[in-house]
Amino acid sequence: MKYYDERNTLFSRISLKKGSKEYNEFYKKNPSLKESDDQYRGTSFRNNLRKSDRFKDLFFPITASNKTFIKSLHEVVDKTRLGEMQKIKPSFAKNIKEITKYYGATEVGITTLDEYSYYSHFGGLNDELGIYNYGEKPTQKYTHAVVFTIAMDLEKMNRAPHFEELLATEEAYLMLAHVGARLAVYLKSIGYDSMFNSSEFYLAPLVPLAYDAGLGQIGMSNHLVTVEHGDNVRLGAVFTTLKLDIDKPIDFGLDDFCKRCSLCLMNCPSHAISHKPRMVNGRQFYKFDDQKCFDMWAKSGTDCGTCIQACPFTQGIDLKKIPKIKEGTKEIDEIMSEHMDKYGRRNYIKKEHRMLMLEEDDES
Repeated sequence: MKYYDERNTLFSRISLKKGSKEYNEFYKKNPSLKESDDQYRGTSFRNNLRKSDRFKDLFFPITASNKTFIKSLHEVVDKTRLGEMQKIKPSFAKNIKEITKYYGATEVGITTLDEYSYYSHFGGLNDELGIYNYGEKPTQKYTHAVVFTIAMDLEKMNRAPHFEELLATEEAYLMLAHVGARLAVYLKSIGYDSMFNSSEFYLAPLVPLAYDAGLGQIGMSNHLVTVEHGDNVRLGAVFTTLKLDIDKPIDFGLDDFCKRCSLCLMNCPSHAISHKPRMVNGRQFYKFDDQKCFDMWAKSGTDCGTCIQACPFTQGIDLKKIPKIKEGTKEIDEIMSEHMDKYGRRNYIKKEHRMLMLEEDDES
């Protein structure tokens, strides 16, 4: 088994201050990453958005306060004291799932946590929360994870890699924090210590947990792909000491489908996606170049999202045809043929979203 280390993630790497002790230690061990990482260090990819200053002045503030809201949600959870512990059977998992959906989640699954589920070390990505925990080890006190999805706005995602896509992803991250915080507060109120993962604080990588919780399979883009929404979802999780019935991984034939499809690979503007599978802790991922991916982020001023947009599951596959995927290549090719006839290589909307349209005299 392999420990996941948040310090190895690109965002942690490029957040290191050049010349610092952490910087020197990391790149002494990983010299091949230094040159590429340095070109992104200390900059925000959003600043490279190819829009006028007027556009940025008007529309960047839409999400400018998201991190502040997320911080306030963490503060609420931190201040919530444990209530009297209620006696709860593991079968209460069904209720927990419905409560999580009531709070706003799209789909919910539950899995257990072990020492390999957690990050071995934090990557120091919590500046917005006012903490710096680079190199520290997470406390592994939680036993179960309630993992959930938030479906993103498809109309905006289909404009990837433009600004609308960034709005969709940032809104989803805020919603994930909202759902996670409410669930964590609820669980603490009935006596079970809990903590939610957010875009500003992760105890563990969530894709493996979402797979274990039966929410979908891991696609060629290394995203979780769900049956109904493809990989047009963002993932959240609440870690808790409440012991619940767990879900099992599902197999709807995605591995074979990805091999016949590969639209995420073909549409990836930075050629970051690979068709070469690799096993990590018993789960199939694919080789992926995070530096090439982030290079597109830096060029576009968004987090791209083209691979999400390109996935046929994101655009919607007739649910009645999903069982046929496991029957063979003929059935997969029929699904792909219908998708290509309807959308082509990707369902790309060129026209700017109505929310972002400016009159000519308001563009200067």
